[in-house]
Amino acid sequence: MSEGGVPSELPKGWARATLEDVVDVLDHLRVPVSAKERAARTGNVPYYGAAGQVGWIDEKIFDEDLVLLGEDGVQFFDADKPKAYLVSGPSWVNNHAHVLRARAGVVDRRYLAYYLNQFNYEGFANGTTRLKLTKSAMLRIPVLLPPLEEQRRIVAVLDGQLSRLDAAEQSLADAGHRIALTVRSLLNQYFGASGVRARGWRYERLEDVADIRGGQTPRKDAVEFHTVWAPGLVPFWKVGDMNGADGRLMARSRTYLSAEQITRAKVRTYPAGTVLLPKRGGAIATNKKRITATAGAFDLNVMGVVPREGLVPEFLWYWFRTVDLNELSDGSNVPQINKPDLSHLLVPVPDEAEQRSVVRHLDDLLGRFDRMQGTIEDVRPNRLRVSLLQRALAGRLAPQDPADESAEALLARLRAREEAGATRSRRPSARRTPAQRAGAEQAPPPPRPGAPALATATQPALDLEISS
Repeated sequence: MSEGGVPSELPKGWARATLEDVVDVLDHLRVPVSAKERAARTGNVPYYGAAGQVGWIDEKIFDEDLVLLGEDGVQFFDADKPKAYLVSGPSWVNNHAHVLRARAGVVDRRYLAYYLNQFNYEGFANGTTRLKLTKSAMLRIPVLLPPLEEQRRIVAVLDGQLSRLDAAEQSLADAGHRIALTVRSLLNQYFGASGVRARGWRYERLEDVADIRGGQTPRKDAVEFHTVWAPGLVPFWKVGDMNGADGRLMARSRTYLSAEQITRAKVRTYPAGTVLLPKRGGAIATNKKRITATAGAFDLNVMGVVPREGLVPEFLWYWFRTVDLNELSDGSNVPQINKPDLSHLLVPVPDEAEQRSVVRHLDDLLGRFDRMQGTIEDVRPNRLRVSLLQRALAGRLAPQDPADESAEALLARLRAREEAGATRSRRPSARRTPAQRAGAEQAPPPPRPGAPALATATQPALDLEISS
């Protein structure tokens, strides 16, 4: 493999090019428009951003078939996420997407979009908090160019195969949804109001059967976090550690503290069996709940519920699976769950023996559903999609035809045409009279009142960071 994951060996008739060789870049015509201004300019022209359409507007900048490639705000390093997409007809594009016109007779724009979506952008897209693909980096993207007719055959094969994968993806999603509904129904049989009444269980307020605790974040200069576990170290859990758990138990974390540091920084620790959940931020929407498998501490973004004697941690965790954390958060710009939001919740509390019996029954039934869900995730078509694109764009999917004009010949003809155009542009123009020169130097007339502020090819490129 060479740069960008591009194969080092080419199929017969293919050529190496760069993106600059096969497209005209129209970025200088882009105009970003704020959401507030678009609201005052309603219309039927699609307004496009980094990853697709983000609104409507009353005027068009472009009216042709184009490829749009994200400039920023795109997950360049996730093979499953799209980076390029096709647009046709009237459109307006902001400064978060590069605007590419595929050069006629050289590259099929559908092939180009497929290619750009499977390309490895390592070394091309850069940035710390927000990845960006600059114009200069984009233009040097290597492109594997088949003969034009072969490009079209590749597109035809991909269109057919990927449409079947899309149908399979939808079927798997439907199956996963049905499993989730079945699990929810099963939990409601135990923890729903009718199930609790049928079993004669009593309700208790959560604050009466468990201790609800917030975490602490010690000052960085007060402790030294360890990133590798060793005997004597205690986990210091954060929200991100919930992602690495097995769905229920949390035994390890990405950071640890020694007993000495915990004492010195006065950090509280909590026993194994504590149910953890996200306390603030977007993580609340994930609805994750985990049980600690060992004693540990947690930071300010985590809340812990410590069951008291008589309440089995696994039973409490199963009950929490019926609680929607989104409904408990305060609804602010940065959502948050506080102790009073949990204290009043009613928990069904049968005797301890019955709790353990319920846990064993649910472990057996839901374990089967979890395995089914895991199987669905394992056979998701995403991997097949990536593999299919890689095979197609390496010349191993569509048939070749010796009669096709080679890509090298296409490129040579394009370069000859460009060189001929450059020669014509260098020819001296006819001598102009002083009056003609004076007229040419006059400023252009101002736009008429109310005319839309469209960009022209003489305007400088805009690189404003205006939210789309």
